[in-house]
Order: sequence, then structure tokens, then C-alpha cells
Amino acid sequence: MIAGPTGVGKSRLAMALAPAVDGEIVNYDSVQIYRGFDVGSAKPSPDDRRVVPHHMIDIVDADEPFDAAEYATRARVVCAEIAARGRVPILVGGTGFYLRALLSGLPELPGRDDALRVRIRAIWDSPRGAARLWRLVGRIDPVTAGRIAAADRHRIERALEVYFSSGRPISSWARPMAGIESLPARKFALALERTALNPILDERVRAMYANGLVAETRALLARFPSAARPFTTIGYREAAAVVTGSMTESDAIAETMRRTRAYAKRQMTWLRAEPGMTWIDAGRGVEEILAGFHAEA
Repeated sequence: MIAGPTGVGKSRLAMALAPAVDGEIVNYDSVQIYRGFDVGSAKPSPDDRRVVPHHMIDIVDADEPFDAAEYATRARVVCAEIAARGRVPILVGGTGFYLRALLSGLPELPGRDDALRVRIRAIWDSPRGAARLWRLVGRIDPVTAGRIAAADRHRIERALEVYFSSGRPISSWARPMAGIESLPARKFALALERTALNPILDERVRAMYANGLVAETRALLARFPSAARPFTTIGYREAAAVVTGSMTESDAIAETMRRTRAYAKRQMTWLRAEPGMTWIDAGRGVEEILAGFHAEA
């Protein structure tokens, strides 16, 4: 498993590692699962996918229901199939909740309450409703509020749905569901000082807009409802605002940079709390990292 904040070089390392260990890459990025959301998710190129088999990419459309439980179910099958072929599954991505669902299982949470969800969504869509709901999560479940972004509509709605249907914050639920810890799992995380990472992230954002993020988003909005979950993610939300005329492209770029930096910070906070992680300095060259990788393995 290769983890690390966005933009740190996880995919590049995985591409170099795969031939050395006879591996296949299993994605755990929650945007790369969607067909058509390519530029803003930094999806692996067709050439990379021809060189090394990639899994759990382009598996659903934007308007199809999909969550961490579904991800874990499918990814477990994929990992087992790779291992059965005598090859090594290399988990690569940045969505910690997906990774945790796969490796450790999910909480036994209350089921979906559609009527309650409709009421919560109506508040979100009202003037200043999103900010009100975010503050409410902070009051009833500060642990969860510290893990999610204020713009993460899906997870805010789910946190409130669980609380009001059960009387308990979502962070208090246990995790009895079995994961795939029975498979040998070596956990590696790439780290880079924030002063070095932030310029990389800013350049990455500029490149996404230069490479057609707004045009891609415009085409996707013509096919899927604007409320579809991937349109709330970093980059696509701002690009959608450019398409609708509610934000200039320069403002969208600045906001995407800000959100990307904040996301990288949250990822590092989450990773530092994960047990059994071997940390690798991403500032070293790939060959040097690979040498250290093999030494640790």
C-alpha cells in the first residue's frame, strides 16, 4: 500500500514499483472511480494503464450510487484475484475512508433514511444552509467535523442523518465488519515538507486548468446532474462554477489551490494516526526510494 498527500508522487512510485514486484495497481481515489472525470482527478494515462494493469478506475458513472462499502466489496474481490494470479496488489490513492473500509471494514451504521435526507438536503440548498449544517456537525460531532471538509456535502449529510436517526454521532460507532487484513499488507507513506509540497500542488492545479478541466466539466455537466457527487470534489466544484458563470477562472484556480492545500494537510493528519505506517521521504529520487522500499519490505 502506498499512501501520502495528494501530489506527492504516489502514482509515479507505484508505476516504478509494479514491474519490480510483479504488481498490479488498485486505485483507492474516490474520484478516479468515475468515468469521464479524468483531468481533475489526475487519472493515470492510457499509456500507463497499458504498461501496468490498473483496477478500480472508470467503474461507475457520476449519477450511479457508490460509497465506501461498495468500494470495499469490489476492491476485496480485485485484490483476491490479483493475489490468486501470484501477483501483488499495490493499493494507491488518497481517499483514506476507502482505504480504511478495505483494510479494516466499516462501522455498523444505521441504514439510509430517505425522508430525513430530503430534509437535510433542503436545508443545504437554502441560503447559507451549507454553513449552518457544517456548524451543526461541529457541535454534535467535533471528531467527525475535524475529519471532513466544510464543502463535503455527502459526508456532512451522512453524519447528520446518522446522528438524528440514532441519537449517536457517527464517530462513536464501532467497526465490527471484517476487512482484508488477512492478506499481507505493508503500509508505506510518502511525506514531503509543506514548503516543498505546496508549490507542486499549485503547479498541478494550474496544469489541470491548462489541460482542459473547465471544458471537461462542461461536457460532464451536459450529461449528469450538477448535484452528482463528483461535482462537489476539489477542482470540479470550482470548474463547474466557471461553467455556470458564478466564478472567474482565475478565482477558480485560486480556490482550487486553497482547497487542495487544505486537503493535503488533512490527509497527512489522517495518515499520522494510522498504525503500522512506514514513512518515506518523497524528496528523494524514485530509484533511491525504490531501494529503500525494498530494504523496508
